[in-house]
Amino acid sequence: MLSLEKTFREQLLEKYRVAPIDIPSFHRNYKVCAKGECAGLCCNGGAGFYMDEEPETIRRLVDENKEFFAAQGLSLPEKIFDEELDEDTGKILLSTNIRENVSYPPGLLPPHFPATACIFKRDDGACTLQTLGVEQGKHGWSYKPLACWLFPLELERDGKPFISVAHASTDEYTDDEYPGFTAFTKCGAECASGGKPAYEVLAGEITELSRLLDRDLLSEIMNFKESAA
Repeated sequence: MLSLEKTFREQLLEKYRVAPIDIPSFHRNYKVCAKGECAGLCCNGGAGFYMDEEPETIRRLVDENKEFFAAQGLSLPEKIFDEELDEDTGKILLSTNIRENVSYPPGLLPPHFPATACIFKRDDGACTLQTLGVEQGKHGWSYKPLACWLFPLELERDGKPFISVAHASTDEYTDDEYPGFTAFTKCGAECASGGKPAYEVLAGEITELSRLLDRDLLSEIMNFKESAA
C-alpha cells in the first residue's frame, strides 16, 4: 500500500527497519495461496492497517474511482471503515468495513467464521484494490493494505515491531468462543505434511518487504538455516 510514495516508505523504514525477525517461523511449511480454492477466505473480516496513511488513501481511491468499483459488482457503503477503540492507547483503530451474508463454497467457511467479507472483496475472491492498481499499470500491491498483501507475514506482535509468519500459537484473535483465525485460513495454516518452507512460498512478499525496508530478509533467514545445519 502506497509503496511508491516516498513519505510512506520513509515512515515504514522508521517503524520497521530494525524490527526483530522470528527467523524459525519462516522455516515452517505452508502451501502456495490459491485464490480459486479459498474464495478469499482471509478477507473474511475487515482489513486493519499498520500505517495511519493507508485509510486516507483508500478514501481517496473510492472517491476517484466510483465507476470502477461499481463495474466490479461492488456497492460500497458510505461508511467504508469500521472504528474500534484501543483501550490501552485510547486511539481509534480503523479497519475496512464488511459485507454481511456473504456466500462461500459449501464446506469452506469454518463454523466459527461469520458469513462476512471485506467490502473490497469481489465475489470470486479477488481484491478490487489490487485489481485497480493493476488496471492503472501499477504494482498489484500499490493500493492494497500492507496487512493484506503480506498475510500470513506480520510486522507486529503484541503491538510492537516484530517480523514473523503468522501461526496458530501466536494468534491474538482467540478466546473461548473463537478458536482463532490464522490456522483456519488456507494460506495461514501450517502444513502438517507436504508444503514448502514459508521463505519459498512467500518469496514475493519477502522480496517486496525487503525492498521497502532496505533490508535483505531472505539472507537473514538463510544464514540462520546454514548456521543451524
